[in-house]
Parts: sequence; structure tokens; C-alpha cells
Amino acid sequence: MQPVPGTPLENTADSAKPGQLRRIGFRLAAILLPLAIVFALEWGLRLSGRYQSTSFWIPHGDSGTWMPNPAFAARFVGPSMARMPRSGLVQPANSTGPDSPLRILVFGESAALGDPEPAFGMPRFLQALLEARLPGRRVEVLNTAVTALNSHAIREAARDSRDLKADFWVLYPGNNEVIGPFGPASMPSGAPPSLAAIRFGLAARQSALGQWIANRQAASASGLSLTQRWTGLDQFLERPIPATHPALPAVRDTFATNLRDIIQYGLASGAQVLVGTMAVNLADFPPLGSDSPRDTNSPATRSWMAAVEAGRSADARGDFAAAVSAWTNAVAQAPADAETRYRLGLARLNAGEFKEARRDLELARDLDTLRFRADSGINQATRDVVAALGSPRVALVDADRSLKGTDPDRPPGADLFFEHVHLRPEGNYELARLFAESIVNSLGSPAGPNAWLSYEDCLDRLGWTPFAAARVWGQIRTLAQRPPFSRQSHAALRDQYVEDRVADATRDARTLGLTAAVTRLKSAVGEHPEDWELREQLVRLLQLGRQWTNAVAEEREVLRRAPGHVVGWFELGESLAQAGQRDAAVEAYQRALAIRPDFIEARLGLAQVYSDSGRPTEALATLDGILNDAPQDLYARVNRGMILIGMKRSDAGIEELQRAARDNPASTLPLVRLAEVYSAQNSHAAAASVYAEAVAREPANPSLRHRMGIERSKAGQPAAAEAALREALQLAPDFYLGHLDLGVALAQQSRFSEAVPEFEAAQRLQPTNSLPRQYLDLARKKLQEGGGN
Repeated sequence: MQPVPGTPLENTADSAKPGQLRRIGFRLAAILLPLAIVFALEWGLRLSGRYQSTSFWIPHGDSGTWMPNPAFAARFVGPSMARMPRSGLVQPANSTGPDSPLRILVFGESAALGDPEPAFGMPRFLQALLEARLPGRRVEVLNTAVTALNSHAIREAARDSRDLKADFWVLYPGNNEVIGPFGPASMPSGAPPSLAAIRFGLAARQSALGQWIANRQAASASGLSLTQRWTGLDQFLERPIPATHPALPAVRDTFATNLRDIIQYGLASGAQVLVGTMAVNLADFPPLGSDSPRDTNSPATRSWMAAVEAGRSADARGDFAAAVSAWTNAVAQAPADAETRYRLGLARLNAGEFKEARRDLELARDLDTLRFRADSGINQATRDVVAALGSPRVALVDADRSLKGTDPDRPPGADLFFEHVHLRPEGNYELARLFAESIVNSLGSPAGPNAWLSYEDCLDRLGWTPFAAARVWGQIRTLAQRPPFSRQSHAALRDQYVEDRVADATRDARTLGLTAAVTRLKSAVGEHPEDWELREQLVRLLQLGRQWTNAVAEEREVLRRAPGHVVGWFELGESLAQAGQRDAAVEAYQRALAIRPDFIEARLGLAQVYSDSGRPTEALATLDGILNDAPQDLYARVNRGMILIGMKRSDAGIEELQRAARDNPASTLPLVRLAEVYSAQNSHAAAASVYAEAVAREPANPSLRHRMGIERSKAGQPAAAEAALREALQLAPDFYLGHLDLGVALAQQSRFSEAVPEFEAAQRLQPTNSLPRQYLDLARKKLQEGGGN
């Protein structure tokens, strides 16, 4: 309808036009202004240096090569909790032709990475096996696995890896779907976000603004540390996920979707894709959590407990048939209890019922409420995805069913695994064999039974020595002493087993000798000079032998090939500091911190070099930075106290040591340092008292009792000193200083006849040391002169 001229309707229509324009303008402003603000914030953050690339591969300077992004994991777990991928340089696109290398990309989590020592992980054994099996062809195995991540992160790494044009992709994921990023156990509510929400959030974190928001929301943590703290695992004790948890079906569906995408990325890149199911420790790893009957007063619970006791009794007397019967009864009464099902599986193993035993042990894994192992649902999802794709370029490597230990009838156990999922070198060799056989078959060169490099020859190729074994088993010992592993039903037996392995490795290292080990590693490095992971094993031996100059030279070669290797820069700093090259050490530590600013050991090393260089103010500032992030950090607090004491601020330094002792009630280090300070101040009674507190914390330590005895002696407490020294010798009968100082303490009381046997023992223990002989001759002379008794 047209307005009639001269009527009010005409006037209204004319006046509506400016109003409409204003409304449109307001609406546009409402849309554009927030976008402009977001745009300004985004570029402001980028220009201020608050943006990190989220790609898995980043350029290495102007060299034309790529390297793994040290900050890749931050998008998934936050910067302070993020672990880093293995470092190394790679050409962005694989060359083609007869001389091109065989390029293999490995994707996965810590089990694929090779924790606790990636230099001897599955990808490294795969490298060694294929090198030997395909002589004359260069083999390039690139390990993209990152600890603590899961399929959400692996999908992103896979998408970023397409341009590498690898020949094969090896996929070995699945252990962290419940406990990893966005898993139900990692969410306080127990309900993971939808897949769409997860992907939207990850996309947002590719922006500087998204990273800034995520970093502010991230939970605080002390930062990266070489110490095997495993502090992230004990949080799951309060977040059990039973087998009936409603989120588990969605977790498996999400995993399948991510896995399908990863495979498609591999196919699009031109690679053949090998997809592994997850092998886990079934036989020798009791559940970490069980959904046990709780009402101890109910008749049903009492009946179950009686059946459990009957099973334990039958196990103890070796009556395996009775044990199977008793544990079967217990399982019938508590079918959701993982530990009961596990004990039935062990009973069946002992009875020789291997097929039934495996079924029960798999059910025990699936019932475990702390879901650190891929369950049967995850492995079946992997099989289903591969089968549904039906591609001739996608092959299933069913490690869950195919990985065998020393007894092929027995499910995988301690002969292959360190603990729940991380493989020993023996297990990594067997897993690598499965993938290597599939690769060689795909290349049209079937492998015969004797065509593969032996396990022992692989160990030599990778630089494994008893010194490496002692180091790795020591890490496992530390892990086993922390929850949730320390709470397992087999903890005492497992701990003794690990102690025996540490002792075996230590004995073998003594037998081989450090010189022979270094010679062996130098020979291996000479044959494979571009293998930086092999060369790093040589560096560690050189450091162990205090050959600092040689260690520096070799570590520089490592870093030339792996410039983003943050631990390499730290170890270079350590070697330079020990070699007295303090300025260069500062530079190396700073290079490490440029890659990972929260690297605790690098910050501690930098502070120590500052202190040793007469720069206490800078040392204190560095330590204060650590303590600001982690107020209870033991070494930062102790070192701060010692620096203050060196600055003649004894009261403040002592207060720091006392606080360190309070904050770390299991550690004797702050008490030892405090006692040393008191002793240097001639406050021997106070020093003795502090050593007594240290002894209470570590009663089996003979050195602490020895030091306590010395301080008591200096404080004029001869009886108490003698008692402490004798206690030290009871703990360590071959303790040279214990015998020597007990002899001195007795001689000072003119008890020369008692002192003589102690000096004789000291001389026997160190026959080339002249001091025990001098004391012995003096004591005998006093006896001949009729002195004392």
C-alpha cells in the first residue's frame, strides 16, 4: 500500500527511513565491534609474544628442515603439564626414487614413545630391525608419540604430518582415552564434553586469545621435571570409572571416530597405515582400583570375604584346584570386583587353564576402576574401524592377541612390561617385530623366521648397557613407590622383583666396567654417526665417568642433530658447569629455558652456576622464580638457604633449611645441610640433634648414624657417639669410615684394646690407605706403654 500524499501515513514512512538506518547501523556495530575487539586482542597478544604455534611440526630456522614443536601438547593439557615430543630434524617431504629413505611415522602415547626410556622404545627397535632387514636402504623412523596425550591430540599430529609423505604410518594408541585430555576421569564431573565441543575448543586454542584464556584457566603445576614425579596419576584415585560408567560407550565411539580420521589422513598422504591394538600387562599387574562390596556387616559381603580368604589360603599352600574353586565362588558373589577376578585368573594360570586364565585376566583389566590400560572395548573399536575401512593399504597389527613373552601360553606379564603398559626392551623388541613383519610383507619381501636381527644385536645397535639398565630400573623403582602403584596387592613382591633387577644391573655394570661400556658405545656411534639418540647414551656414560670435556663435545653433536632437545641443552649445561666453563653453561641452560621456561632442573642448574660464579643475587632471583611456581620445591628451597648462608645471612638461610625440612617430611637432604651448617659453626650438639631427626626419617642409612656419632663425639658425648657409630656398623659391617671413627672414639677414651680391632678392620677394607695403619700403630704403642685398657 502506497501512502497518500499529505496524510500522516506519508510522514511516518518518510521518517522511518533514518530510524531504519540507525537500527541497521546499531546492529552492524553490535556485530562488528566485538569482532574488532577480538581482532585487536588477537593481534595485540601475538605482537606481545603470547602466541605459540600449535602445529606438531615447525620450521627449524632457515635450514629448510622441520622439527617437532616442543609446545605441541600445551593445547591439550596446558603448558605446565605438557610433555614434549622427541626432537630431531626432518625434511618436510620425503624424496622419491630408488635412493629415497624408507620413512615411517609412529603415532601414539607413552607406550609408543617408549617410556621410561624412549631411546629403547618400540620405534627404536623398529629402526634397528628394518635397517638390518633392508641393507642398502636408508631407514627413517620418526617418533611422534607424546606422553599423557590421547587420540584427540594424535589426530592433530597426524593432520600436521601429511606433508612428510611417509611410506608407512604406525598407529599404536588407546591407553589414555579415559584418563587423558577430555576423558571422563580427567573431568571433575566425570562427563566428557561432546566431540563437537572438544574440536571447537581445540580450534579456538589455535588462536592467541584462545591460548591466553586456556592458560589462565589451566591448573597450576610446578613445571617440567626430569624427576619421575608421576604426580598426575594419583589424582585419579578419587575419580574411579567403573565398567558400568555411562561415559564409556561415548569414549569408545569418540576414539573410533578419531582413529578413522587419523587413518584417512595417512591414506591421503600416500602412506600405508598399520594400526595396532594395545597390548597391556595382564598376568603380573593387579587392578589399581576395584568396585568391592562395601557393607562389611551384610551376610553377602561376609560370604564373599570368606571365599576370598579360602582362595588366599589355597594359593598359599599351592593347591591350585582348590584355589580355582574358591576364587570362582568369590567372583560369583562379587562379579564387579576387579581384584577378585584377577586372583581367579592367576589361580587358573597356576592350574594350567591358560585359555580361561586369559579370559579372567582380561575381565579384571576391564573391571579396573583406574583405567590406565586400554580395555577390550578400545581394542575392539580398533579392529572394527580397520575392518570397516576395508582398504588394502590399511593393516591390523593385533598386538593385544599376538604379543607373546617367554611362555607363549601365558598372557603378557612382567617378562614384557615394566608395569601396566610400558614395555621393557624385550617387549619393545617383540612389538617392533610385529610391525616390522607387516612392513616387510607390504614391501613384497616376506621375512623368514631367521631373517631378523636378534634381540641382543638390537640392544648393541641401540646402545643398551648395564648402566642404562640400572638407570631405567631405578626409574621404575621410583614409580612403584608412588600411589596408585604402591597400593597394589602385589606391591611387596613387585618391589622385591624391581630391587633384584636393579641389583642385577648394578652387578653387571661393575662386571663390564665403565671403560668397556664407553668403548662399546663409541664403536656403535662410529657406525651410526647421525643417530643422536645413540650418541646420547654415550654422553651419559661420559658424564658418569666425569669425562666432562668429552661429554660436552658429544652433546654438541647431539644438539646439532636435535636442536630442540631440551634435555640435551640441560645436560650440556651440566657438563659445561662441571668442566668449569660457567659462561657457556649459563648459555646452555638459557637455551633449555628458551624452549621450556618452566624446566625445573635447568633453572636449578642456572642458579647454581650463578652462585658458583659469584652472582648470588641472580641465583636467588632464579630460585625465587621456581619457588613462586612451586613453593614446596625441595632443591630450590635448600639451595636458596645455602646461598643465603654463603652471603653471611645465616639466620635467613637456616630458616629456609628448616622450612624445607617441614615441607618435605620424607627427605633428609635439608636436615643434612642444616646439620652441616651447625657443625661449621661449631654447634656440634645442635648438629647431632638434627642428624638424629634425619636418622628418624631414614633409619636404615648408616652414613647418617655415622655423622651423628661424629657430631656427638665433638659435642663431648662419647657414650652416645659410640652407640651411633656401632649402630652404623650394624647396618653396614664393611663401612670403612665407621670402623675408623669408632676406633678413634675409643682411643680418645684410652680404650686402646677395643680400638685396635676397629683400626684393623679399616685397614683390611682399605689396605692401600696409610691412615688406618698409622692409627693402628699408635694404638698398639699405647697398649705396649701400658696406657688405657
